[in-house]
Amino acid sequence: MIPSLKDLRLVEPGCLILHEAHDEARLARLKARVESEGEQRNPVMAAPYGDRFLVLDGAHRVRAMAELGARFVLVQVVEPPERAEGWGHVVRGFESFGPGGADGLLISDEPGGEVAAEVETSSGETAFVLSREGGALARSRAMWDLQGLYPKETAVRRVEPDGAVRLAKGEALIRYGAFSPKELAEIVASGAVLPAGVTRFRVRERVLGVRYPLDRMMGGEPRLRNVELRRFIADRWAENRVRYYREPVVLFE
Repeated sequence: MIPSLKDLRLVEPGCLILHEAHDEARLARLKARVESEGEQRNPVMAAPYGDRFLVLDGAHRVRAMAELGARFVLVQVVEPPERAEGWGHVVRGFESFGPGGADGLLISDEPGGEVAAEVETSSGETAFVLSREGGALARSRAMWDLQGLYPKETAVRRVEPDGAVRLAKGEALIRYGAFSPKELAEIVASGAVLPAGVTRFRVRERVLGVRYPLDRMMGGEPRLRNVELRRFIADRWAENRVRYYREPVVLFE
């Protein structure tokens, strides 16, 4: 059996640390889909942190399951990388700004200090958004202030942190800075979270398309429910319903 399948387990939502905010519209769509399909398609990706788990990807899935009254969430437990990279956001209609400041932001044309994000416009301008104070929490506040400048109702396209992007006229590429898992946990402990969709974690293998039944996560005793999960995985493996792809995969969500 593929080793990463052994990393799947059912975890109670209260044991999962969420470091990103959520988008209400996206959460509503996901919650409706999970309820309609009666299953959790993809596991939440999380890393051990003390006696809990730091969610690396899947904050909306955790919230959707909790709001549906589920006692458990399907999780893939992974070893965390040293750093959480920052997604790039391609935003249409984002106004450029010069060195100095903009609506409380500290802007520079040099990447010195605590960089929260780098902004590149379609006209070739580049600026760096800096936090006015040191530390991860200050950088997270600068990210919130920056997202507050996004045009209302605009679609945001996420791109790989190091990916090459050709911008159309009127678009800007915002590359967010990196955090360590420890820094993310410190932000949460302070009572704050990052904006939605800014952290990107790379792991060795990622399990998708499990489609675990919702009714098996609504209640029950943790040990027995995880025994059921192990049996479910073994049955899918025996039925040759698990595929392993070494090449990059493009996924429609």
